[in-house]
Amino acid sequence: MSFFNSLQQYVTSSVANLNLSPKRFSLSRDSSGEGSTDGTGSHPPLTPGPTGSSSGTVTSGRSASAGNVIVSPAAHTGPSGLHGFPKVVPPPGTVTPPHSRSLSTRRRTLECPPPPGLVLPPGTSPPRRLGSFRKTSQQQQQQATTPVSAAMSRQPLMFCRRRQSWPEIDQQATSGVQETDGSFFESFTALSWKRENRRLMAMQEVEGRAEDPPPSELSVGIKPVECRIHKKEIEQLYVEVLYTITNKVGASTGQYSHYKEDLYCYAQEAFGIPADLHRKFMAIASEEKPPIVVLNVIVLEAEGLEAKDPNGKPGFSDPYCMLGIQPGTVASPSPQAPSSSASGGPQRETPPGSPRNAAAGSGSARAMSDSGVEPESGNKHDSPHEKLRKHHSFRLSFKRKEHGSYRGDRREHRDSLSAAVPAKFIRATTVKPQTLNPRWNEKFRFDIDDVASDILHLDIWDHDDESSVFDAVSKLNEVRGVKGLGRFFKQIAQSARSGSQDDFLGCVNVPLQDIPSTGLDCWYQLEARTQRSNVQGRIRLKLWLSTREDRGNSEEDNWSEIRQQERLHTIFISYEVDHASSPSWEWSGELPHVALTILHQHAIQGDVTELQLAMVRWIAYSKKALELPLDYRILFRLLQELDQQWNTLTLTKEEEEYLAESFNMFLDHSLQLLRKHRQLFLPHNRVAMCRLEYLLRCLGLMSTMKAFWKCCPFNKEIRGEIIMALKKGTLEWYEEIHSGQHLSVSRNCDVVIQGLIHLITLLLVDLQKGLDYYNTLFETTNGVPYFSVIYKQLEKMIDGDIGPQVTALCIQMQSMDLGAMVEDVTLPQEAEVATPIFELYLAMQEMVSFREHLPVPDQKALAINLYYEWFEPAVDRWLDVAKFKAVHRIHKAAELNRVCTGDLIVKHSTLAVDATACFHQIKEFWRQLAWPDLVGSYNFVLKIIDCITSAAVYYADLTHQKLQDSGYYEDTAPFKISDEMCVTVNDLEYVRRSLSVLGAELHVETVLEAVEAAIGDAGRQQWRQALYAMLEGAINQLEARALQVINKVAAKMRPALKKAMFHLAWSPDSLPTPDAISPLLEYLDAHLVNLNAALLPRNFERVLADVWDVSLLELGQQMDGNAGEKMSMFYERLYEALEILVDFFHADQKGLSMESLKTVTYWSVEQRLQYHKTDTEHLISLYYQQRLQDQLSTEVTEYGVLSVRAYFNHDSLCVEVLNARDVIPLDPNGFSDPFVIIELLPRKVFPHCSEQRTNVQKKTLNPMFDECFEFSVTSEQCKSDGAMILFTVMDHDVLTANDFAGEAFLSLHNIPGVDDNNTSIDNFHGLKTVDLCLMHQKNRNHPILQTLETRTGDKMAQDFVKKQKLRISNS
Repeated sequence: MSFFNSLQQYVTSSVANLNLSPKRFSLSRDSSGEGSTDGTGSHPPLTPGPTGSSSGTVTSGRSASAGNVIVSPAAHTGPSGLHGFPKVVPPPGTVTPPHSRSLSTRRRTLECPPPPGLVLPPGTSPPRRLGSFRKTSQQQQQQATTPVSAAMSRQPLMFCRRRQSWPEIDQQATSGVQETDGSFFESFTALSWKRENRRLMAMQEVEGRAEDPPPSELSVGIKPVECRIHKKEIEQLYVEVLYTITNKVGASTGQYSHYKEDLYCYAQEAFGIPADLHRKFMAIASEEKPPIVVLNVIVLEAEGLEAKDPNGKPGFSDPYCMLGIQPGTVASPSPQAPSSSASGGPQRETPPGSPRNAAAGSGSARAMSDSGVEPESGNKHDSPHEKLRKHHSFRLSFKRKEHGSYRGDRREHRDSLSAAVPAKFIRATTVKPQTLNPRWNEKFRFDIDDVASDILHLDIWDHDDESSVFDAVSKLNEVRGVKGLGRFFKQIAQSARSGSQDDFLGCVNVPLQDIPSTGLDCWYQLEARTQRSNVQGRIRLKLWLSTREDRGNSEEDNWSEIRQQERLHTIFISYEVDHASSPSWEWSGELPHVALTILHQHAIQGDVTELQLAMVRWIAYSKKALELPLDYRILFRLLQELDQQWNTLTLTKEEEEYLAESFNMFLDHSLQLLRKHRQLFLPHNRVAMCRLEYLLRCLGLMSTMKAFWKCCPFNKEIRGEIIMALKKGTLEWYEEIHSGQHLSVSRNCDVVIQGLIHLITLLLVDLQKGLDYYNTLFETTNGVPYFSVIYKQLEKMIDGDIGPQVTALCIQMQSMDLGAMVEDVTLPQEAEVATPIFELYLAMQEMVSFREHLPVPDQKALAINLYYEWFEPAVDRWLDVAKFKAVHRIHKAAELNRVCTGDLIVKHSTLAVDATACFHQIKEFWRQLAWPDLVGSYNFVLKIIDCITSAAVYYADLTHQKLQDSGYYEDTAPFKISDEMCVTVNDLEYVRRSLSVLGAELHVETVLEAVEAAIGDAGRQQWRQALYAMLEGAINQLEARALQVINKVAAKMRPALKKAMFHLAWSPDSLPTPDAISPLLEYLDAHLVNLNAALLPRNFERVLADVWDVSLLELGQQMDGNAGEKMSMFYERLYEALEILVDFFHADQKGLSMESLKTVTYWSVEQRLQYHKTDTEHLISLYYQQRLQDQLSTEVTEYGVLSVRAYFNHDSLCVEVLNARDVIPLDPNGFSDPFVIIELLPRKVFPHCSEQRTNVQKKTLNPMFDECFEFSVTSEQCKSDGAMILFTVMDHDVLTANDFAGEAFLSLHNIPGVDDNNTSIDNFHGLKTVDLCLMHQKNRNHPILQTLETRTGDKMAQDFVKKQKLRISNS
């Protein structure tokens, strides 16, 4: 055995040294003792490390003389100076870790940096052989434990791994090219920012004025309405005030308990009366006759009365009241807790008892006698005086001069009267039958002689028959004198005790001196006449005091008192406002207590009702609001009081007219304020907005008040009046700011446009203020759609004033010449107008956007909805300019271009960033325009695409030409990564990216859908094709440029790949495929890892796909090459290598996808490898199966049709050849002599069935054979895989070989008798005829035929190929 081993070593070494044959060879072990590591002179072979790392301790070299592999003792010496593949020099900064295996001779020949190798699966250890590259297990263990190697190792397939955080392109990189054209594109895209700043500045200006006091109403054109009072009238009113103070009525209580001196002092100050005049007027007031005091009594109700019905009806009474005024002093009863009056008036506490009663004696309450009348008073010093005169007539207030004593003598005068006492001195209520809780609500008035001593006495009786106390009251006119009145009360009491039918239910005595000026509304407990009497229940009374002048009539109109009350309010309000320390609109409207006391006394003495008083206060304050700005909360409160009182009381016609006048004056003034609300009620001024809110509330309340519509029945609706005021005010304000821009007198286009921009900005700010502040106030208080009113008014004026002016300016722009722009990069001065014109467009766009706050029906009817039509000439003009500017900018950016590098970015240049930035500016400008008309925007979108794609194509040509000029395509040196190549393809890809999303960014589909919906089906494809053809053409051109550059990469790598593939294919059988392919993978990994870091992902995928295709082609060439006899494992190795390459390029789904890997080339190589691995007989069977599939898919009858019929019957296959049609002519006479050969395939299934043939049919192209052939076969044979019948139509020749006319195939699986498992065919004449299209083999390079053709030593293969070549179509 040693002899054969030595011989094999000698032969293989010599052949390898001469490089004469590609056959496999094995490397022998060197017999020398150099470099021995085990002390025996033998060198352990190199084997892959278990961890994929390399110790780097052994270097191999090939001897030039003998071709033996010599292991060098230099442990740390790398490969040097050996011929073979070019050495890959990584770019600076690239760290390439050592591979897991030492370099073999083949790997050293490649001279590549050692990337990670392939680790064998656990448990796989191929047998060692002479010349193997494998290492011993001891060396593997040493490698695994080497710390340096483990630290520097990297995982396999690193070439396709990228960090997800890579930004790839530095988008901030720029050459500053925008400065060369004055930032043309940037100036337009910055318009929105500029527009926003302008609006914010206007808003800040408005907000800055919020702290300033609002302007006066006079400054905005609203004249105050002053209410002047004549001097003489003031003097008369002052005397009336002094008279009122002098004759105060009622006990002091609450806020009205002030000393007279304080009242005199305040009145003097308020009226501004000097001291001397005050004394004069005081004397006049003192000489006036005092007024007659009147007690007003309302008997409201009683409850809990005693039941005293004598008719046998227990549980009820028929109560009524008898009341009158008694002279004398009786202790006041103890009233119950006060309750609300029937009219809803305020509750009042019962006043304390009069000090005069407390001083009358030791008894605090003098009981009445049995007659119910207190003892007669001993006042005998009173002097008589005339009574019954009313004093509250303003015109008679100075005629009431009387001399001498008056009040003290009145009672004596009454006693001496001889006339009958009027019945009104004692009054009676109506009878309320059968109740213990009666409700009367009846009013009575009594003239009072002496408030200090008189008493209101009230009895409650149960009415039983017609002869009762109630009837006795009517006889009062028979009573003579006051003493007689007292006796009458006494007689009534005695009659009741003596058995009268009327039962006494209780009484009440109320001293008049205890009644305060504000009146009383109290429950009083009923009292008995004597201690023996037993009564129960209580009664509710409403009491108040008033006065009248002694004119003999107690009922008279108080119109003069109402006017006086209104004048007094006006004077006091003016005094308080003038002396307030704060502005008038901050005054609370509250008068001091002294003023309220005076007004209160004047009101009660003039018998002014609560409704009249509410009217007077409203009129006085509203008139003051016409003169000075007040807080409208005051007026709102007064309107509420007036509305509440209106439902209980009424006014006279004269009073209603007076109230109507005040309503109309206030309404007119309010509407004037609303017309100027922008100036007077600034939205950021809290006080001003509060005043506006309550002004609107006042108007809203007035519109719902019954008082307003009763007094002003013919007035228009207040809501409509407010809307008209807003429209007029908006028109006035617009004309004011429009005239301030001087738009009509200026001829400078730029000045005009700037003025229009400022005008629209002010309108926008006003609309925003209205939406944020005013709209809610007007909507909630009066139901006025403020924003809708204002917006509609403004848009009409804008459409009429601004629209024609803007249209004329844009048409003027469109007429400018572009010649200067084509030649010069900078923007001509006359074109600068485009920038502000588009700022105006954006302002109008924002103006129109406010329509969203309108009701939907109103949005469609606006005139400014078509505002964009004004700017169409300007947009068209701008796109023309932009196309030239984009090309100029790219040209200039190419001159300023610089390469951008970094740790986290790929290599690229500023030119690509500048180009895409330019495109972005154009797209951003169009996005800001947001053209509303989709159909009309089609032409603009088309122009934008044309502008960007033209510039992109120009950029691609410029970039590619620069690379071509650098000699990139002429370089034939081995592949080396160059910065120029990386920068070029990355730039092209970056620009292509921007174009790929252009359609989506411009919303092309949306525009096309709108256009197609408008025009219908006519020309639909034409519109779409015009857009996409331009865009796709530019993208394809950039793709083509990038692929042209990338294809050169694979072309330069191809020689190295070819050499590596050769060594893979012709490695010894003993070397496992993973080891054999390792040099190829190392070479690929070393270059691809650098390409991955330097290229964008899509570019790297392109390179990877191109390298993959080249690798497949080289693998196919090695497979199909016939450089010598191939060993038995040759194709199995290549097939396994193909699978390894697929895994390598797929890289755990991080490389090429499986769809990209399984290309046509791959399937061709894979199929051919499969064929090479398959035996000849099986290949022939596969070939026929493919032909059968071709038969099933063939429908073309260019070679004719053969009609046959086949069926299986009783272990016999019957084949009928019926006829043929349109057989191709193969003889010179234009005919053929056809016959048919019938064969059963495959041969191994039908070994005993020889072929049969029909008779020859002479000179015909449509032969009729009508022959039947029988083959002795089984059903199982017919059902076997690939069982078929081959029909070959031949042209019979006598002197030469027969010519092939066509062939057809019929599967035996589907013939009758086989597919239905029925072996008996009874009626075979009824079977369906099968028409088979005759075929020729058109694929001259059919892989199976090529594979069989390479098997030169296989007679079956060669015969089959020879036979099939005759059947290949020549067409």
